[in-house]
Parts: sequence; structure tokens; C-alpha cells
Amino acid sequence: MEQFISVFKNAVNMDDGDIVSDTELDGLEGWDSLGKFMLLSSIYSDYGVTIDVKALNAALTVGDIWRLVEGA
Repeated sequence: MEQFISVFKNAVNMDDGDIVSDTELDGLEGWDSLGKFMLLSSIYSDYGVTIDVKALNAALTVGDIWRLVEGA
């Protein structure tokens, strides 16, 4: 999970701030359409996993996204 948090922070261009599994995505700086695209690209590059956009949009926390990666 720690590596995924690093991937997440890089994808959404977050330099500062603590991100944990329970961090809510709503209102998170960088969590916009470009951030989502960058995250999907990073997940594919780093984990070889393709995440469905609908599933990504339904995610409420960083941990929810990690579970999508693990379940793929």
C-alpha cells in the first residue's frame, strides 16, 4: 500500500500532505479528470492493471482504489 500511495501522490501531483488508505478522494487537491487519467496510466504502467473508469469514479477513498488494483 505504501508504494501505491506514492504512485497516487505522483499521479495527482501532490507534493505535500499525508495520504493514507482512509483518505477521502472528494475535495482532494489534484483529484480531477486529469489526475484520474494520470492515475489510471500510472496504475497500468506500474502494476499492469486496467481499472474501469466507472469503478474509479465510484471509489470514495484511496484504499478503495487500491482494492480495485488488488482485485484486478
